[in-house]
Amino acid sequence: MSSATSTPLVPNRTPVLSFSAREGFRFRQQNATAFQAGRGGGKFLTTSDVFVREMVLKNPQQFQVIAPRHEVGCVPPERWGEVPLAGKRLLFLLPSQALGSNVATVLALAALLEHRRPAKLAVFCAKSASDIYDAFRRIEVFPYWLDQREAGRYDCIFDLGQIEGRQDIDIWPIDMEGEILRAFGVPPAGAFPAEAKPVPRRRLRLGILPLGSSPLRTLPVAIAAAIAARLRPFGEVTVYLNRYQLQGRLYREKLEALQLPEVKIVDGLDTIGGLMNAIRTLGYGVFADSGPAHMAKLFATPGFAIYTSAPGAILQGRFRNLANWQVPFAGPHCATPCGLAKLRLDEKGQIGCMGSLETTLAALPKVAGAPDAGAVSRFFERPVPCVERLAALSAEVADAVAADLERRMPEAP
Repeated sequence: MSSATSTPLVPNRTPVLSFSAREGFRFRQQNATAFQAGRGGGKFLTTSDVFVREMVLKNPQQFQVIAPRHEVGCVPPERWGEVPLAGKRLLFLLPSQALGSNVATVLALAALLEHRRPAKLAVFCAKSASDIYDAFRRIEVFPYWLDQREAGRYDCIFDLGQIEGRQDIDIWPIDMEGEILRAFGVPPAGAFPAEAKPVPRRRLRLGILPLGSSPLRTLPVAIAAAIAARLRPFGEVTVYLNRYQLQGRLYREKLEALQLPEVKIVDGLDTIGGLMNAIRTLGYGVFADSGPAHMAKLFATPGFAIYTSAPGAILQGRFRNLANWQVPFAGPHCATPCGLAKLRLDEKGQIGCMGSLETTLAALPKVAGAPDAGAVSRFFERPVPCVERLAALSAEVADAVAADLERRMPEAP
């Protein structure tokens, strides 16, 4: 890899593995639309643990790991705003496949294309989030790996994992779009306005997306049911779940038991692209703190977002398309927003948060790793304190959602 600048380069912070392939190969990650094909005899770079685990390590006759920690020369973050980008070929190393992080990256890179006019802009290892980049097709995507020959054709390489605020992202979020824009010294892209598009007058499609990636952020079933009941007079209501998540399957069982009249339940969309299309076509949506709430920024989808552990103002950034409602909670061990993104582990291996384990953040040194079915089921039945408080406010939140929708609806002609 090369740099067209005289700026001294620094090694990548996001881990990159290099490997070789004896024969041609193809791969597609579950819930992504994108396939990618690689040539036989080539050398490649990847950050995808899933690809390495499912393809490289399981097929030693086909693949060989060259270096588990491959060094990539990157422009240092403190110089991003100084590097001349016009007419250059830019490659961005992505630190995460989290949907919200990649939505923010699309928004920021669209601004770079608009204001700094590079000749080419690409992202490396979007993985299951690759579909998100279809929202702005001027960004080239390498979903799972990058051919080393292709890597050498770029003038400048930027590792978004080197943004300083990301180092504490498990305990306090950042406005990722804002961080990238500030680093490069550019304003937001005109293609993605901060305000919501108008709510349609007729055939209003209403969506409730209550699942977060963590039990810390998933909305209680009581909230979803109360909101669905309040929204039914306005139009067609659909609750979108995820059958690939245990909490999604548990959620469906509880909702079906309530027998909500005239409420449709979609228990999963096969790809991230399908989820994006659903959000694109909503007239109004209600969201947990989740990837779908971030996706709503791409389409100016109007709606209402409900936040528990994380501060909604930071996560929404400059966007005003969603109303921001933060659950009010203060207990002996924590208060909202505490900033946690995921459940954590104490020294005994117990899973929870400060409130559920009645302890301090210092006593929870690690993020809980692989999904624990027992913990998911336990927190679904008995949520962490701030989510439990949210359940007690179901009627108040449902009224707030209905009031927000009524405020946005156009006046009758």
